Amino acid sequence: MAAGNDVVSVRRGGRTERVKMFAHIVWRSIAVRSGRLGIALAAIVVGAAIVSALTSLYLDISIKMSQELRAFGPNLIISPRDAQEAAGQPRGADEALLRAAIAAVPAERRVGGSPYLYGLVRLDLGNAVLMGADLAQLHAISPYWQVDGAWVSADFDDRNAMVGRRLAQSMELAPGKTVTITGAGGEQARVTVKGVMDTGENEDNQIVVNLSLAQRLLGLPGRADFAMVSVAAQGPEADAITAEIARRFPALNARPIRKVSENDGQILQRIEGLMALIAAIILIITTLSVNATLTAMVTERTPQIGLQKALGASNRDIVAQILAETAAICLVAVLAGLVLGFGLAQLLGQAVFGAWVTFRPVVVPLTLGVSLLAALAAAALPVRGAVNVVPARVLRGE
Repeated sequence: MAAGNDVVSVRRGGRTERVKMFAHIVWRSIAVRSGRLGIALAAIVVGAAIVSALTSLYLDISIKMSQELRAFGPNLIISPRDAQEAAGQPRGADEALLRAAIAAVPAERRVGGSPYLYGLVRLDLGNAVLMGADLAQLHAISPYWQVDGAWVSADFDDRNAMVGRRLAQSMELAPGKTVTITGAGGEQARVTVKGVMDTGENEDNQIVVNLSLAQRLLGLPGRADFAMVSVAAQGPEADAITAEIARRFPALNARPIRKVSENDGQILQRIEGLMALIAAIILIITTLSVNATLTAMVTERTPQIGLQKALGASNRDIVAQILAETAAICLVAVLAGLVLGFGLAQLLGQAVFGAWVTFRPVVVPLTLGVSLLAALAAAALPVRGAVNVVPARVLRGE
């Protein structure tokens, strides 16, 4: 009869008393059935934790995944416009202009970048293609290269060189050996092979030296053919960077390397789709678990619900009570799930990207909203069952 007396008090009291009594009824209902509600609570905690963790990763994944993919080479090329050569200008572009364009890429998005200069030279045992670049930047742009020996660690180092694997085999070169490079104009330089590169690309047939040394050997001081940049950005942000370079440097043409950019986008889309699918499956499982718990609770409380109705409680009162209980459980569970989810996001971020996941405030309302919708959806059938309880049958013991 305690529930019945509570209902009578709610009916007789004023608005404030009714609110207090309603909260009291909800609290007592939760406290009495804490064991059964613990199952629903645990389900929502797990669901909220997975949703918040995946949402945090989703919001960070584009930039972090882009940074990871930058290990597979540059994705932006900056070259002189055709009109420049047609106007009788020296080959390529001004090195300083290319460097300014590289510097125009925001520092937080720029992984590395270098001007490049190519030409045909003669080595001790035959001809070879010479590539001039900032050698330290090559390591940042193409860390996937396998190097036997060591990378050249300084951009200004003009005494050491790196040689492609196939060229090293044909010219009998190895780390520690010296080789004489002769340019088309007879300019010579003697360098030490510091590393042998295995790239799986054209660089395997080239010798790589400091850019200033290449310019001297090829007779092209202050010139470069183009520049390549590794940019940690995707979609509209990458397009905006390209457009800004084109606007600020009309003599240059900036464009993404399509194959790399498209592969980046496809990988990101697939990962994001997989995360969305996992989150959806978890929410469905959470909804079913909460539904089963609430259905069992309503069945167990059928005598109480019938008594409440007999004493004057309307279907609206019963529905409000069940939904309030569900919302209260959901709120507590989501708070716990957010804490657990953020910790899970950090573990996933370290395991997958080797970086911490940034906390984003938008995750809180998003997780709460999704979890609350799932919980209320789970309460739909139990609410319907409560509304269909007939007081007369309950009082007759049917």
